[in-house]
Amino acid sequence: MDVSAKTYILFVYDDRYTVPNLDTVIVPDDGRAIEFAQQRLCSSPHYGGIEVWEDDRLVFRRRRAEPDLAND
Repeated sequence: MDVSAKTYILFVYDDRYTVPNLDTVIVPDDGRAIEFAQQRLCSSPHYGGIEVWEDDRLVFRRRRAEPDLAND
């Protein structure tokens, strides 16, 4: 394993469950962890949000946008 890689914890908020799913990703840096998280968020319509943490540091947080009902 590359010693420069970091371990990030992903909290994936899924509307089918009452608690977030936890996932671990080992990547070189924050940018790659954020890219992975954004891809993960887009991978299912059930995912309402995602957080990326490195130890006790919040790296990234994104919520899925609510639909714009005014444009229906």
